[in-house]
Amino acid sequence: MTEAKGPPPQPYVVLAAGRSARMGRPKPLLPWRGRTLLQHACAAAREGGAAPVLVVAEDPAPLAAGAGPLGPVIWVACPRAAEGQARSLQAGLRAAAAAAPGASAVLVGLADQAGLDPRAVAAVLWAVAGGGGDAFVAAYSDAPEVPGHPVALGAALWPAVAAVEGDVGARTILRHLGPRLVSVPLPGSWRPFDCDTPQEYAALLAAGV
Repeated sequence: MTEAKGPPPQPYVVLAAGRSARMGRPKPLLPWRGRTLLQHACAAAREGGAAPVLVVAEDPAPLAAGAGPLGPVIWVACPRAAEGQARSLQAGLRAAAAAAPGASAVLVGLADQAGLDPRAVAAVLWAVAGGGGDAFVAAYSDAPEVPGHPVALGAALWPAVAAVEGDVGARTILRHLGPRLVSVPLPGSWRPFDCDTPQEYAALLAAGV
């Protein structure tokens, strides 16, 4: 019997360069279900079929020392991360393009979102393989109008991303894509959990999910 093949791989960038000011400690290192959030993010990307997996950090050394085993990842230093998420995204895209010269898109996710489902990663990868757009966003059924993660940025958008400033990431670019922005329908139960504050983290632990 022939095994079902997974989606064609594309690079996956995990953004982990934030200062975690509201949390008060590094969010990627928070423990959850026996692993750190960064371990969960990298595992979901890999299990969903993405490759290579890259982690962007202002200074990779503390995260690499504290995150636990991550499997094969490419660490990307972003000394200018404090200038806004755009800098982290740009550093990740540059590194992904260098690591995977044949990539047609780069998937992007956040280290502080707990519970990313590998099936969501695979679904976005399949959407990229199907074409028909310049960007592909997870559209979870509980709020499909809100773009979710992961997001896949096609190569045609990389020059525009390189010109973005501040803390908006690629949101401004996505808003103006019109039909070139492809929504990937996903079950609401797959939506990852935001973990930005101690209260949200406490709620995540209390929920036992």
